[in-house]
Amino acid sequence: MLVTANYVERLVIDLETGQRGFVITGDARFLQPWSHARATLPRQTAALQRLAGDAGQREQARQITRAVDTYIHDYSVPTVEAGRRDPASVRTVAVTEEGKRRIDSIRSQFDRFVAFERHLLTERQERAAAAGRQAALAAAAGVAASVLLVLTFDGYMIRSIVRPVRRASVMARHLADGDLSMRMPATAPGEIGVLERSFNTMATSLEVSRGELHRIAEEQAALRRVATVVAQAASPSVVFGAVAAEMGHILEADCTAIKRYEADETVTVVGAWSRPGAPQSPPPLGSRWPIQDESVSALVSRTGRPARVTGNKRSAAIPAWARDQGITSSVGSPIMVEERLWGVATGFSAAPEPLPDDTEERMLEFTELVATAIANAESRAELAASRARVVAAADESRRRIERDLHDGTQQRLVSLALDVRMAEAAVPPEQDQLKQQVSRVASGLSAAVEELQELSRGLHPAILSSGGIAFALKALARRSAIPVELNVNVSRRLAERIEVAAYYVVSEALTNAAKHGHASVVHVDLTVEGALLKLSVRDDGIGGADPQHGSGLIGLMDRVQAIGGRIHIDSPAGKGTALFVSIPIDDT
Repeated sequence: MLVTANYVERLVIDLETGQRGFVITGDARFLQPWSHARATLPRQTAALQRLAGDAGQREQARQITRAVDTYIHDYSVPTVEAGRRDPASVRTVAVTEEGKRRIDSIRSQFDRFVAFERHLLTERQERAAAAGRQAALAAAAGVAASVLLVLTFDGYMIRSIVRPVRRASVMARHLADGDLSMRMPATAPGEIGVLERSFNTMATSLEVSRGELHRIAEEQAALRRVATVVAQAASPSVVFGAVAAEMGHILEADCTAIKRYEADETVTVVGAWSRPGAPQSPPPLGSRWPIQDESVSALVSRTGRPARVTGNKRSAAIPAWARDQGITSSVGSPIMVEERLWGVATGFSAAPEPLPDDTEERMLEFTELVATAIANAESRAELAASRARVVAAADESRRRIERDLHDGTQQRLVSLALDVRMAEAAVPPEQDQLKQQVSRVASGLSAAVEELQELSRGLHPAILSSGGIAFALKALARRSAIPVELNVNVSRRLAERIEVAAYYVVSEALTNAAKHGHASVVHVDLTVEGALLKLSVRDDGIGGADPQHGSGLIGLMDRVQAIGGRIHIDSPAGKGTALFVSIPIDDT
């Protein structure tokens, strides 16, 4: 009776364990013990009811059967079905608490059943003792034999049944509390020994499963950290370093490296990591290595698939660098970017045993994140280059128009103005009216030349090309409609695209301050700090400038960002407008 009850309880635990493993991991392999337990339980609960001797046992057996059936049909099966449809819907505290409540209830019923069986056993023992006493009164000669028989039977029961069952109960409580390290000696005979071995097997299985779940959780946490770095649009070098470190921790490797294939049959190390305290050091960051025939990089390059190299520290299969570092095994996984082989992620180990067989599979998700980061970086670089080309083309068009106006139209107008002045001088004094008309034409031509000069300076200031940003800003300040306090601290010529961008930022800011801001003074500060050109333009106008409602400010933002700079606009209502610009001046 107890063996059947214990077997039913073990099946319920298998049912709950398999279901919980499937819910946590989504791995259908956990459903194998769950399906077996679900199929076996109806027969075993029926057998438990058949074995019940008296009314109390039968009632408890029926209660256990109903609780198990309710747990299967009302909770376990719906939970597994929901997990197959939507894993996230069953990974909730409510679902977990409901399952724990039901399992605790079933275990309580099993505990009551075992206690009841113990009570019956005690009653039987008491009846046996009473029979022994009566037999002792009946025959003095049989007293000693009866007492010896009772004591022997009692010791056997305690040693063979009671103690093993108690140990099993204690172990069950430890397992329920999460202590999976406990084991008990499987020395009892018959079914009790089977129960002890089953408990030990279950504890071992749960311990292995918990270790696997812990490993999966660590991998997912590492992948989330790398994915966060990728999502933040970090530079590729930062992503490569993060991937190398996280991959090294997960694989428990001695060092890792992210390498990029070059066109000249070499690889460049773009990310590297080594385990703290390990004597091995990865290939230096930025170093370039030839692709050796027997290396992992060569195997991945030829096949486009994961590869590994294993051997002792003096094996010819291990490249020279790896032998120098004491590396005995290495595993590489290809990095594919838009269906082309971009590079390889490599893990190295100096341990006597090779890296585990599933290392390549565990590296796959990290290499996919690297490929995503590279694709994103290339897209951003292409976009920035495209914007820079558009801005450069616009500047070149402005420069060409300015040159055509200066060398063509402006010179033509100046010549016409001189001809008109000569005609004016040739008019006889008595034709005063004609002379005044010719004079007005000459003055109009001179005004047109001045307007054309101002227009050409707006298109592209010639002084910027000849004198640099400092002279161009001084000329701009002199022509400004409002006073300008100019502070320029630039001792050398900068790249043309940088000077043009700074000039147009100041020009647009002065125009806005006079036209929209109603400012009385503008402060312009330009300086070089390290590898950055810092520009600030501040006025004391009415503020309230909104880049979303002004094409001029949007154009300035596009121009600055196209050359890798940053622009910040601060324009609170009633407190003036300030533009802060930083542009990298390092040509690299």
